Amino acid sequence: MDDYNKSKEELIRELEQLRATAARTDQLDHAARTTNIAQLQSLTRGAESLLAVYDLESLWPRVKTAVQNSLQADRLAIYLYNKESDALSCPYAFGLSQSYIDNMNQTFGKSPGNTQLHLLAPVWAEDVQNDPAFREMQLLFKEEGVQTLAIFPLIDKEGSSGGGIAVYWNEKRPLDNTIISAGHTLAHMVALSINTITLFSQTRQSLNREQKLNEISRILNITNDLPTLLGKLVQMVAELIQAEAGLLGLIIDREIMTFYPYNVPNWMSLRPAPRPRGLAWQIVNNRESILITDYPAHPEAMEKWIEAGLVTFLGAPLQAGDNCLGMLALFNLNKSPHTFHERDLELVASIGQQAGIAIQNLRQLAETEQRAAAMAAALNRQAELDMMKNTFTQSVSHELRSPLGIIYGHAELLESEGLGSLNDDQKQSAKIIMRRVMMLTNLVNDLTALLAAETQELRREEIDTVMLVYSLLADYRMRAEALGITLESDIAEDIPWIRGDSTHLRRVFDNLVSNAFKFTPAGGYIILRLKANRQNVQIEVEDSGEGIPEDRLERIFERFYQVEGGANRRHKGTGLGLTLVKEIVEAHRGTVRVQSQFGEGTTFTIVIPGFVQTQAS
Repeated sequence: MDDYNKSKEELIRELEQLRATAARTDQLDHAARTTNIAQLQSLTRGAESLLAVYDLESLWPRVKTAVQNSLQADRLAIYLYNKESDALSCPYAFGLSQSYIDNMNQTFGKSPGNTQLHLLAPVWAEDVQNDPAFREMQLLFKEEGVQTLAIFPLIDKEGSSGGGIAVYWNEKRPLDNTIISAGHTLAHMVALSINTITLFSQTRQSLNREQKLNEISRILNITNDLPTLLGKLVQMVAELIQAEAGLLGLIIDREIMTFYPYNVPNWMSLRPAPRPRGLAWQIVNNRESILITDYPAHPEAMEKWIEAGLVTFLGAPLQAGDNCLGMLALFNLNKSPHTFHERDLELVASIGQQAGIAIQNLRQLAETEQRAAAMAAALNRQAELDMMKNTFTQSVSHELRSPLGIIYGHAELLESEGLGSLNDDQKQSAKIIMRRVMMLTNLVNDLTALLAAETQELRREEIDTVMLVYSLLADYRMRAEALGITLESDIAEDIPWIRGDSTHLRRVFDNLVSNAFKFTPAGGYIILRLKANRQNVQIEVEDSGEGIPEDRLERIFERFYQVEGGANRRHKGTGLGLTLVKEIVEAHRGTVRVQSQFGEGTTFTIVIPGFVQTQAS
């Protein structure tokens, strides 16, 4: 029969057709036809009842009712066959003693019952206490007081045996084809219900597993604390595959593995394990998952785990790319009825890969946070040092201005012979004092200007850029004539104004022009260009001087850097001039760049944000 492949609707329709056929059969007498119709009606109602439940506990009482109504049986036992263990179990019985059920569970799987079971056909005996086919069990039948027996196979969805329904009558009774056919049909209905319930249960388990897997993935993604993650992970994976206990081993310093347990007996000592001891290191070294169904027999089994009752063991590596960070192990003790399967191993191996990546990310996050904290501390310390430096610079500059002014004034008074006549050597000494004091004064002024640019302590006033350049030209024209250098200008029309500190900006251009005079020989030229660059002001200072070597261009804005190094340099200076230019320009949200050809000249280009001066301004 192929009824086990049919849907419940198809089976119910066939029963309805049989009932209709039985009602039309003229060959049967009225009583027999009435009995058949009643039996088929009972069978139809029973089938509808069986196929409407979705758990085995609710199914068994309905099977009992259907058997009693359609077969008028006195007793009933349902046996389920487990292919993996090749054994029968009796989840439900009615009217039978427990001793009988226990004996049947032990003997029914043996010949000839086992042979009959796999024939997938009904087996019956109208006098089972004397039937030679049941010789080995006749004593059991006599003690139980049953006379007639019929066993109907439960056929699973693969078409093989899934167990059977044993129906008993206390008295001898003939079992005609109608009863056997009805019992067989009812067994198919029960098998179909069991298959449906099993599929429903598997679907529910799959959904439950999927929910737990999603929760594990969520925990792996949102947990930022590594110890918390490891503790949660072991428990959740153990619950996912119905493991009694588990532990996660994490490699420390490449040679030591420390463990995070879940539900491990308290008396067990889980000391860090050095390489390459035990199954944990075997999983890490081989980077392969392992499933052990008989742990005590394994060559790597440890005595303390055998004493704890460990029977089945499952382990998977924690992989993050090419790195193995540890292993995840789950196990069941001898009190657990659950065993691990290959699908559990595949599931844990997949989780091991996700967990390995999450653990590596958390480790990197912790290292990054440590480095960030160290950097923040260093930056705070640097800020404190900068503040101390700025305070010191301000104090020193303030303290130096007054004595330098007094020294310069007295030296100037001496040099002018206001305190009496001087010989030539004395006059020369006074001039040297004045020149050196002026150098120190310029250095103090540079330091003060640099500090103001760094701390953004600049005034914001509206500056006429054209007038600034014209005043610069006027100041340096006499010097250009004295040195034999041509000073030229190229000033465009409609130049935007600048908002900034005129004193500091004037210092910028003084430094650039002074440098140009310093490095340009007689007969050379210096050109000041002023033009608009969209809303910006662009100022260029070009000279035909010595130029700057290409390998030194990148460093000219560094503090105290001198293109001419050493004690024999021809052009003296503090090395702060160009640093000051860059700091002040950037404080005005501008940029400065340099182009130079060694031996031919240099051009500095400054671009500062401008604005168009309106009549209202």
